[in-house]
Amino acid sequence: MKRLLLLSIIFMLMTSCQDKFSGKDEQSFKTSREKIEKKLDPNEKTKLEKAMRVIAMEAMTLKWEEPEKYKNKSFNKISLEMIDGLSYSSVIDLAEDILKNRNKKEIEQLTGEIDSLNLQKNEFSSAQKSLNLFKVSSIKISKEDFFDELVPKLEIDYQYTGKNKLIGPKTIEFVLVKKSNGEIIKSETIFNGDNESVLESGETITSSLILSQTKETNPKLWNAQKYPIENPDLAEFDLELKASVLELVLNGKKIEMPKADINQLDAEIKNKKEKIAELKSVKGTLEELELTNE
Repeated sequence: MKRLLLLSIIFMLMTSCQDKFSGKDEQSFKTSREKIEKKLDPNEKTKLEKAMRVIAMEAMTLKWEEPEKYKNKSFNKISLEMIDGLSYSSVIDLAEDILKNRNKKEIEQLTGEIDSLNLQKNEFSSAQKSLNLFKVSSIKISKEDFFDELVPKLEIDYQYTGKNKLIGPKTIEFVLVKKSNGEIIKSETIFNGDNESVLESGETITSSLILSQTKETNPKLWNAQKYPIENPDLAEFDLELKASVLELVLNGKKIEMPKADINQLDAEIKNKKEKIAELKSVKGTLEELELTNE
């Protein structure tokens, strides 16, 4: 016990005897730094330079996050106040504490962003489930006079599959894509009904897509031997139809499909999790930093 106490006293005396940085002004700091650096080896000097840059960056962050607290204070002034009266070893400890706290804050921020993205995913899935009350019951490819030219037209019957009467307006989106590469060929949003409209179970909403722009890219569709083509296999024409309800009123409550892309949300979540893993692998020491000339 006495030995431990003696070691503590020796350590305190050694610490108190160390030269200190002065943050009184720029010249005082420069003088004190030159005095301290005379006793440092090259590696320690490099470590000190890294620490000073970390502290300078922290000063910028503090002024940005708390402008009122640091009003009328320059980044340099804030930095000098942070190191005033500190020894070399204390400055190193301060810089590494800043690095650790910065990592911790960034991990907390990324974790919060992941929670927000997962909430968006849940909202999307919930809305998708609530709006999944229709199915494409039949399709037909016919031809229609379009600016004095007969062009293919895709006719769609979209059937309501819910059990209860659907009262109110509905917003529906039909997207026709090229199956081989996912290219959107035609996209159309229709607004069906008003506040008094009633749709019974089994009833259909009919819409059509004029495919005038497919003449050069899809000759098979244009040169079919017989029209109309009832319930064709669209894959034979390298086509795929995507139909979805964007908005409707269900039990008196308007439900909208969130403007989100599940694949994009998943990619963002994955990216942020990778950043968290990378941050957790960092110890927060100055040795991990690379000193550049910038």
